[in-house]
Amino acid sequence: MQPDHVRRFEYKELVEFTDNFSESNYVGRFQFGKFYRGLLGKTCPTKLLVKIWEVPEIYSFKPVDNKIRLMEEVILLRHEVVIKHPCMVKMYGYCFDDEHLVAVYLLEPLDSVFNLIPKDSFTWLQRIKAAFGLASVLKFLHAKYPTSYFTPFIVQNLDPAHIVIEEDYNPRLCDFGLMCGGILPNRRSYSGPLGCYGYIDVSESSRDDCSNKKDVFAFGVILLSLISKRVYTEEDRQSGLPTVYEWAFAESQAFESYSEMRDAKFSLVHKSIAAESEFCGEDGHKITMIVLECVNRVESERPAMKQVFRALRKLEVVKNNADFIGANNKMLLRPWEITKNSC
Repeated sequence: MQPDHVRRFEYKELVEFTDNFSESNYVGRFQFGKFYRGLLGKTCPTKLLVKIWEVPEIYSFKPVDNKIRLMEEVILLRHEVVIKHPCMVKMYGYCFDDEHLVAVYLLEPLDSVFNLIPKDSFTWLQRIKAAFGLASVLKFLHAKYPTSYFTPFIVQNLDPAHIVIEEDYNPRLCDFGLMCGGILPNRRSYSGPLGCYGYIDVSESSRDDCSNKKDVFAFGVILLSLISKRVYTEEDRQSGLPTVYEWAFAESQAFESYSEMRDAKFSLVHKSIAAESEFCGEDGHKITMIVLECVNRVESERPAMKQVFRALRKLEVVKNNADFIGANNKMLLRPWEITKNSC
């Protein structure tokens, strides 16, 4: 389906192909609502992901906010450049009325990254493929190209619940509710936490600016979750438990410097993952250091996503499994060149 052919659905149609938003089709929550699987047609059904906005309970809200988010998302996901990246979700349609706000994506959802992280069935290779794809799309969004009039995009609310894994384990970014920059230059930035607790940067030094280093921080936490099999839940927040990155900081306090960590081959990779046949011990330390650099408390000392992506490409698991992970995929390596040549 081409960008100009996005379909407007009636709510009753969405009820039909999600089986009345049944529990069996439920994927999980995102910051502003819920994801469901959908199936359109019977003879040759089209698999879909349905995102429905709800009245929020744990963040500040204005009545028109979600209507604006949906309409801006329709604009964003019809843009000829943005939609070319293989880790950006593809919009199939939407529903917009006074009571129901829904986005419909052309996607065969396996599950969200948030749900998959603790599972033993989610392998080391699959986790690295998810991280590699996410790093690629963030590098793409953060880039400022000489031929573009637009400023870089900043996602601002990266969360493992907002990344859905397809059945081939390709990750798709599925929420843009706080995104600013790019073709949304006048969209207001949001300071302070508005959800995504435990994943966004809430340090004092980062509250008053709209920096892509916030996305780097969130990516670092997601990468940390992927390698450690840890997630941070709303129940954890209410109970005052440490975040995943606070746990990592505590684990690293035994060392006085990065050089000590390097000498000790310090790794935060879960022992069950480290026991997998595809795992290389050197990668455990390297990816741990990538994580710690991304979640550095000093925003200015965090790497850019292009540096993070370059570091991931040097991992043995990526080099040895390049086809599966996507390290040979030009759309992941240089998506702007492909989109420029195709426009």
